[in-house]
Amino acid sequence: MLEVAAVSWINVSALDDQVLAVFIIALQLPFVDPALPEELRTGPVRMWPDKKRIIESDVSIEDQIMELHMTRLLGNLAWVYLAPTEGAARRWFIETHAGTLEERLAWMRSVIAIEGW
Repeated sequence: MLEVAAVSWINVSALDDQVLAVFIIALQLPFVDPALPEELRTGPVRMWPDKKRIIESDVSIEDQIMELHMTRLLGNLAWVYLAPTEGAARRWFIETHAGTLEERLAWMRSVIAIEGW
């Protein structure tokens, strides 16, 4: 659930018969909360690793993005589609919590609170 709360961007690429989604997580480690596990509180300063998933669905990417937007699970979404070019796949770039500047700033404050700052 922690990762879902901190998803900042989703990059989707349609590669031949597969669709790859990369979820960019906006969390900086280590956290300062002493109640968290040691692996989250120690080590060098680093970003939470991105999560990659192969999407297997008969539903079009456009419909999946619209459904995610309608659920507001990741706030209001803003997205851009890039048509395929020679040697490049179809791509979507999706920003989460993008309805207004206030929405984005409120989300950023909540992520900073997760980090314990």
